[in-house]
Amino acid sequence: MSVSSKSNLKPVKCPTCGEMASNAARPFCSSRCADIDLGRWFQGKYAIPAVDAADDTIIDALIAEAEADNTGQGRRFDHDDGNDDER
Repeated sequence: MSVSSKSNLKPVKCPTCGEMASNAARPFCSSRCADIDLGRWFQGKYAIPAVDAADDTIIDALIAEAEADNTGQGRRFDHDDGNDDER
């Protein structure tokens, strides 16, 4: 079995500038565009925004809302599995 050569690769456009990619710097057209893209990674421009895991205010609000909805039905929303210890 032989390894396919880079010349058989489908032509693609450089994600930085849109020019045709060169085989030497694939998928970029040049090392300059590759360095620009790397700089964007280092600056966090490709980061996916996320909710801070330490922020429980949303969860606390949902629990309070569920407990308020259940008070008229005679049952209690137990969010800590029966653990009635002080927090």
